[in-house]
Amino acid sequence: MTVREAHYQFQLNLDRVSSFANPGFNPGEIDTFLNEAYLIFIKQRTGINNATRSGFETSQKRIDDLGALVIKFPEQPAMIPVEVSSGILEIDLTKTSEPYLTLINAYANVIISSSCTLKIPLKFVQHDDFNETMRDPFQKNNREFIPYNVGRNSSATGQSIYVYTDLNVESVVIEYIKYPKRISIGTYTHMDGITYPNQTFETLPQTHIEIVDIACQLAALSTQSPEYLQTRTQKLLVNE
Repeated sequence: MTVREAHYQFQLNLDRVSSFANPGFNPGEIDTFLNEAYLIFIKQRTGINNATRSGFETSQKRIDDLGALVIKFPEQPAMIPVEVSSGILEIDLTKTSEPYLTLINAYANVIISSSCTLKIPLKFVQHDDFNETMRDPFQKNNREFIPYNVGRNSSATGQSIYVYTDLNVESVVIEYIKYPKRISIGTYTHMDGITYPNQTFETLPQTHIEIVDIACQLAALSTQSPEYLQTRTQKLLVNE
């Protein structure tokens, strides 16, 4: 579905083509709804706040829905950590090859000897469990996993992964869902002063109508249109 087709489907869903019962939306407003819906769609597929209460990679449909947004090695090269303090390494997520949205998986390439390098998975440790974990030498410096958590990066421009280990980490490989490119029909100047080029969805075609449906739901909420909201709820149950 091209972005122009998405605009047409949006207008058709809300009966904007031949009806003047409700005010129409201009191209910039439709793009705004589509972009907000795009992020909601991604978050629904990566979390459990959805009709089926299931998360990412729990079904083939969900895997396919977001597969085109998953960035892996070698598209995302191994990242060299920066030691910010003794035993604390930083991986700046603002320096990824694509704009970072959600982490899926990560592992460290650890040098054990001149002839041996191990791939050790990173394991997330909640902040309220951090002190207890760090007091356990078998968790901090073992070859089964390396603890990490997430916080603001050193330059205060975004977020970083912080890895806690005394092992010799050569690099860290991460897999993540990228932040999608902004949907734009490309016929106007956005409120930030930029005229964005024509851009449609990066996800596979089967997801496009679902994203448009979410955009229409947002528009219906903004105009208090109960007829579409009822129809959209029924369609969501079918699509999930």
